[in-house]
Amino acid sequence: MISSRKLLIFYSITFFFFAQTFRAQELKADVVVSAPGITTVNKNVFKTLERSITEFLNTTRWTNKVFKPEEKIKANFYIVVKEYKNNRFVCDLNVSGIRPVYNSSYETNTITVSDKNFTFTYLEYQPISFNAEMLDNNLTAVLAFYVYMIIGYDFDSFKLNAGRPYFEKAKSIQATAAGQGFAGWENQGKFFSRAEWVDQLLLASNIMFHKAFYTYHRLGLDKMADDPMEGKTNIIRSLQYLETVNNKNADILIKLFFDTKSDELVRILSGGPDTVNQNLVYEILMNLAPMYRMKWDNLNLK
Repeated sequence: MISSRKLLIFYSITFFFFAQTFRAQELKADVVVSAPGITTVNKNVFKTLERSITEFLNTTRWTNKVFKPEEKIKANFYIVVKEYKNNRFVCDLNVSGIRPVYNSSYETNTITVSDKNFTFTYLEYQPISFNAEMLDNNLTAVLAFYVYMIIGYDFDSFKLNAGRPYFEKAKSIQATAAGQGFAGWENQGKFFSRAEWVDQLLLASNIMFHKAFYTYHRLGLDKMADDPMEGKTNIIRSLQYLETVNNKNADILIKLFFDTKSDELVRILSGGPDTVNQNLVYEILMNLAPMYRMKWDNLNLK
């Protein structure tokens, strides 16, 4: 028979590993790896990669916070493999973070990003792990960077500037990866740069962006179910805050905000109570995101 002491040790060890696993799961990430244009290789490697990334994202402990199952941050990672040869992948990566809206079944994207400079090497069945002190491959670096950006945006949406510690972790990954010479981390002078993006988030002069982001979500969307007038008013106020940082030092932040939120804004501003002069709303939107003029024109705000 098994002694009571051995049973106690067994259950203690089991509880320890269960607790660690529970605490490790900040994310609830869905991953898709697609290779529609590649027909000359066995595609099992893409499914293996998909499973490995899913496990990596959802079981790594990313923070020292304790998350209940219902508090996990939803995320999507959609990887399109454009080239694959000798274990080298050239991919597009589309990432989104998702947050629930208070007192409703509605969920909102906090960030949506399309990254077209995702290159890495991966040998099938190779384990994927993260060590912030020793980044040895670009696959881990890119995934960890986006995890911390998603967590940062999520925390920022619930409490003013609460995402900063995670943006700082993302910055550390960016600096290390750039120092290693990994592809996609340098400032390239193109529109989208991971380095410029995280730098803009950390600029002290961009504090009003964080205030706008918090106001939009916590004081705007989260109020819509109980008080549509207050919620809509605060969403418009968040746009006014964005106007104060509408310059080259926040251009990536503002573009990504509207890439993520333009359709949602159309739905919100097209219905419910009128809160301010409609011409003013149209002018704000055109000033901040003229590339979405067709959407703003359809609001009939002019």
